Amino acid sequence: MAKVSGFFALGAVGFLGNFATGTAWLNPGIFVAFALLCPLIAIPTVHIALPHSRLRSSGRYPHRGHRFDDEGRGPALANILTGWLTLIVCLPAVLVFVGLIAGLAVLVDSV
Repeated sequence: MAKVSGFFALGAVGFLGNFATGTAWLNPGIFVAFALLCPLIAIPTVHIALPHSRLRSSGRYPHRGHRFDDEGRGPALANILTGWLTLIVCLPAVLVFVGLIAGLAVLVDSV
């Protein structure tokens, strides 16, 4: 689960990073939509994975999967942080874009 959330958390950063290269400016709506979709997958999966990691490390699930002790807990917490920061960056950008479109619609309607 932590690998899945890491994939999507880094995918969100990658989609936003395309704005620095200029590729995303060709169709910014798709890149922002994917950057919003990735954390919405990454955050719940890592929140599901973390309680199971505590149970596995305590020995309650000794025969299921590999142990998720110190090795995977740090990246899982980094995935949570990356996912939430991506949402914090993308949501205001989407709101500003929607407000801009609404403002332009009011201006065009008043003319």
